[in-house]
Amino acid sequence: MLSRQLGRPVRDVVEIPARCVCGNPLVAATSPRLSNGTPFPTTFYLTHPVITSAVSRLEAGGLMNEMNDRLAADESLAASYRKAHEAYLAARADIGARSGIGDVPEIDGVSAGGMPTRVKCLHVLVGHSLAAGPGVNPLGDEAIAAISEWWTADRCYCDGAWDTAGEAPSRDLSRHGPQGLPDIVGRPAPVRKSRTEATATDAQATDTAGATTTEAGA
Repeated sequence: MLSRQLGRPVRDVVEIPARCVCGNPLVAATSPRLSNGTPFPTTFYLTHPVITSAVSRLEAGGLMNEMNDRLAADESLAASYRKAHEAYLAARADIGARSGIGDVPEIDGVSAGGMPTRVKCLHVLVGHSLAAGPGVNPLGDEAIAAISEWWTADRCYCDGAWDTAGEAPSRDLSRHGPQGLPDIVGRPAPVRKSRTEATATDAQATDTAGATTTEAGA
């Protein structure tokens, strides 16, 4: 089910810390070190497509900019947000211990979503709030309140939310790349091109190959 929700094969999920009222997953907890050895700081990952889509609307509407302005101006909010960062680190350490992974020194002090000083990904903050419960991450809680037009915790929105027919995804069909990994593992995140961009790139490569062949023949 997680693979269907995410649109990609599930990797290294160790717990389901938040569920719909019907029992389906809302948030997955990922191991702090992936099975290939990569350190992975983003512990709580939204899986439910309805919530993911709703949070994307908030991001597109500029809510992160508003939150960052408030963090810079409101010392009390900034202090609460830093506590959320510390709670995230503690939760990740607990999950690492329970799953037998142990410490991952490469990501010591690194949480996710821009914490502790900025908001860079609302999906991370909402995932944290759903996993930890109200009162832990103030901006995650605000974002959950802000998506009430599209999702609320007291109702099930699972019917028709993801494809239940056919085989589960065997390759990544999602739009979300790794969050926070480039600086940690020393390589860039993959760039996902639109179909139009991919077609243009292929056409350019074909033209270049043709020109090279012509020159070689000459």
